[in-house]
Amino acid sequence: MDTSGRGDWKRREGLGSALLQIGVVAVVLAAAVAWYVHRGQVRQEVDAHLRAARAAALKGNPSDLAMAQQQLETLFALSPDSRDARALSADIQTVLWLEHHQPGADAKAREQLDRAEAMGSRSGERYGARVLLLVGEGKTAEAQKLLEELKAQGANSPKLTLAQARLLQRQGRLSEARQAFAHAAEAAWRDPRFSTAYGEALLDEGLFPQAAEAFSRATAANPDHLLAKVTSVLAQLYAGRNPDTVKATLEELRTRGKELTPALQARIAVAQAEVALARGAPDEALPLTDAALKAFPDEHYALFTRARALAAKHAPEARAAFEAAVAKHPTAPLLALDGARLLQAQGDGAGALALLEAYEKTFREVKVTTADGKSVAALDRDDRYWLSRGGVMEQAGRQDDALAAYDKALAARGVGLARAQYAKGALLLARKDFEGARTLLSAVAPDTGAGSMPEAYAALGELLFAQGEFAAGCQQHYFALMRARAQGTPPELIATRANDIKKRLETSGQPAMAKAWLNEAGPLFQAQQ
Repeated sequence: MDTSGRGDWKRREGLGSALLQIGVVAVVLAAAVAWYVHRGQVRQEVDAHLRAARAAALKGNPSDLAMAQQQLETLFALSPDSRDARALSADIQTVLWLEHHQPGADAKAREQLDRAEAMGSRSGERYGARVLLLVGEGKTAEAQKLLEELKAQGANSPKLTLAQARLLQRQGRLSEARQAFAHAAEAAWRDPRFSTAYGEALLDEGLFPQAAEAFSRATAANPDHLLAKVTSVLAQLYAGRNPDTVKATLEELRTRGKELTPALQARIAVAQAEVALARGAPDEALPLTDAALKAFPDEHYALFTRARALAAKHAPEARAAFEAAVAKHPTAPLLALDGARLLQAQGDGAGALALLEAYEKTFREVKVTTADGKSVAALDRDDRYWLSRGGVMEQAGRQDDALAAYDKALAARGVGLARAQYAKGALLLARKDFEGARTLLSAVAPDTGAGSMPEAYAALGELLFAQGEFAAGCQQHYFALMRARAQGTPPELIATRANDIKKRLETSGQPAMAKAWLNEAGPLFQAQQ
């Protein structure tokens, strides 16, 4: 066989093949590089959108949350399987549903959360959103079980703690809820949402100064956080703050137009109604509460302020209005306890007692854990409830029941201990049990004048007058007026009280002491007139 030229053929075949292979490899490498570069660019864009979404969500206003969601929608177009972005979207929609009450946000939250869970996201947003959705749906047992499972797995995040706080609040375990809200707010101090939630919980309990402080921390994180600003105004007004001090804030909030969701519009209207009430115009307050309820029918503060306005008018509908507010938010002590106080002042003792019985029914089965690990009934530790109940019983002439309630308030040894000591002491004074009354009143009205309760000093002064100790009684009455002046009591009211004491001394055969009393007490009100 002729094999001439075969070597040349092999060389030509090998060279061409090699060049072809090199070309193919070059194309593949170029495609790989292009794919890798594109993938890197996509990843950078995804990361940029996720950072932008988190930054917007951190501001906390509805418009900010909408902007964050827009960033996530753009991200999903690039990377539909971004599991943590899906979890963040679920968290945003949950906030829009539970805090800003936007229709349809709950369905969007569930959709995004289902996708995040299917992809295996383990972010705090995923777990927090799931618990919050269960709580919002009233599935507290399921939420409790999930929290316990997550805790056993070591899961921990501020958003999960916030979800736990809302669950505890729904269950009526308010002292534990306060602690959880506080921990969440401290851990996520950059996010105004957490401090705002804590402030609302404190406001629901009637703890106005603490609530105002929490809202202040929220606005420190974002000075333009609308929910914190308006609810801070409401807390100040409930606490009796001069309405002129919040006028500028309310005027600025009303200019925000499209930024205000119906829920925010409702709360602003409630604050305006409270301004009208503070100025003694309940007829102006009622249409504002109606406007608030029209904007958002579930606004319990609107129901509460409406009831307050009716009580200020001594309207018979006040009782039903307070009951409606309590029914809307049963675990908010402010609504029942303050409502009972106002109905009692109106002379509706039966209505006041009905609110307290509803409160007792809500918290009857709630247990709390003491510092030494024991489980006790929450009501046994609730001095505010027993003080309110004692006051209603006392006004109804049921003194024995009132004393029993005050004893329970004393046994609770809560923050209202001094108030309980005064209440029981004043009742014992009315029953002419001077020894028992003096022991209790002296504990909160020390002879040094260092006590903070003007009414306790006044009661002790009356006790001493009744026992013929006029000089010592005048000293206690002086402390009472001095404390009252320090706490902002108008000068004309102090003058009226001073003159009443002067007349008491004169009718008791103490004309010289009456004259000396007015000389001593005069500077307390004359310098202010």
